[in-house]
Amino acid sequence: MRKTTTVFEQEWIFWLSTLSGTTLIISAVLMLWVKSGASGFSALSEENRNYLLSQYNSITHWGFIIALAALAGLLIHSVLNLNEEQSEPKPRKSWPLAVAGFIKKHPVVAIILTIYTVIMVHESSWFYKEIITWYDDIYSNDLLNNFSLRERFITETMGRNDYRFYPLSHQDLHALSWVTPYVKIWSLVNALELITTILLGCKLVERVNRNKASASLILMATLLYIFTSAAAYNYFQFIYSERFLTFLLALYAYHYSVYLDSGRLRNGRLALLFALFIPFFKDTAILLATIPAATTLVAGSLGAIPSRPTWGSIKSSNWMKAYALEIAIVSLALFFLSCFSVLSALPSLAADVPRYDAHLGFSELSLDYRLIFLLGFIASRLWKISRKAETVTALDGLNFAALAYGSALYALVGLEGSNYMSLPIQFVAVLDILMIWETIVAPKLKQCLSCRQTQAFAIGTTLLLLNVESQHKDSFRQRVKLISWRQRSWNTTLNETRAITKRARENGETINLIYSKGWFQHSDQIKALSFNRLVYYDINAKAYKIKAGPGKGEAYTPQKGDYLIDIDTGSKLTESGIDLSQYDLLYQEDPNREYARIFRRR
Repeated sequence: MRKTTTVFEQEWIFWLSTLSGTTLIISAVLMLWVKSGASGFSALSEENRNYLLSQYNSITHWGFIIALAALAGLLIHSVLNLNEEQSEPKPRKSWPLAVAGFIKKHPVVAIILTIYTVIMVHESSWFYKEIITWYDDIYSNDLLNNFSLRERFITETMGRNDYRFYPLSHQDLHALSWVTPYVKIWSLVNALELITTILLGCKLVERVNRNKASASLILMATLLYIFTSAAAYNYFQFIYSERFLTFLLALYAYHYSVYLDSGRLRNGRLALLFALFIPFFKDTAILLATIPAATTLVAGSLGAIPSRPTWGSIKSSNWMKAYALEIAIVSLALFFLSCFSVLSALPSLAADVPRYDAHLGFSELSLDYRLIFLLGFIASRLWKISRKAETVTALDGLNFAALAYGSALYALVGLEGSNYMSLPIQFVAVLDILMIWETIVAPKLKQCLSCRQTQAFAIGTTLLLLNVESQHKDSFRQRVKLISWRQRSWNTTLNETRAITKRARENGETINLIYSKGWFQHSDQIKALSFNRLVYYDINAKAYKIKAGPGKGEAYTPQKGDYLIDIDTGSKLTESGIDLSQYDLLYQEDPNREYARIFRRR
């Protein structure tokens, strides 16, 4: 099967497993020491504990970044060092010619993706959750300090001590912010990731289907993938890591499918490279990285993959060589566990805090049509494989990974088909639908319909499915409308506040500006408004405190003429004790929504 040596994979397995296992044992001992109370950490003052934890997080995460970069460098070096015979290069067109050829061959797909991209770019702005505080300082120093690390951003992903673990999540945006401060450019990068994900998914389906593909494959894939609520969440906003996670999953799955089909180690090592990064964008994603390889390992050993040796048919040393790549990928689980224990579990245990969102475990299970289809597809594949009517493919491993990933989400925070967290599962579900079309429906239609009629049937069926889904309250259309309205309402409310306070200042009025909890709570954009006093209302303590201006830090009592701005707090204002009957409404973006409002006290 292979013309190349697997010495690199075997060395990778040995050294990574040894170092990861040692680290895991040491961290386990330290956790027992901390939990016993013998460390004396709990006796320290809160200020000292926070300082030590901050220093610990900084040191250990820098060590993690160095280790990850070293592993990635070794993999890239090994790929580049494969000789021409091993890597079997094929002549490739330049990317402008390749793009032109794709547009010529798939004009409808090109039009749809272009319109989709234009809408994405048009709707993009700074007004996303988290983004408004992560990048408040992006325009400081006249963009002369662009390549500095943004502490707020790093703290969100690498400074948490509540058992959340996603150190690389959003770091693609962090890097983009060094290159350009314009979110419209970021949105274009999102679009490139989207298009690449779709094309790689189609290539995977084509390869699993013995390099056969119908003319409607890419068009169906495009429509099915981009018009989901999970896609709206991820591609029309920047803050969710599932977008980049699915992009990495597509790269990994494609290269691994090529490896399974051809045995080319170049693709195998590229698959290992992408799998290396997947778990650190979302903790449960370790299942997406390791289960496809584990599926091959188990299925091949049991004889469900004819091209792979079964257990006992060859010497154990040769068996290890035959499955060297799969074992190398599975060994990433040990590396992940060691990183999680050092970077998250140990400091979280020391901080003595519960797991973030622990109350959401098993709280929600809402499957849409696609996830139900995915379950049915997995069940039918298992039945056929058990009867030896089919052999295990790369898509089967990906399906088992999606099933395990969804189960982990359900156990930790609940699972909703329309939620942004389901995007990787939705991607796999689309591949399953395409596989059914390519292997069962399309061949039968070709026997009685022309190529154009078959394409028309494919488009009609896809649009019918999308129309059924659009009737759901959490549909793609509803999600995009809400995202767009929220951004515009935040923007218009801020602009209206600027205009009102500017007029008040010109009239010589004293401006006491009250705001409350929300995504703008710590934003510099609030501090940039015109005011004499900036007052924060704590909805938990039900108390007013002066944040800026005369009396800073002191308690405050609302008085006649005060302005109250509600950009995104909403009904929490009245629920926390503010009597809005004492205020006149000066502005409201939408009378049917309880935020994006400006009030003045009578």
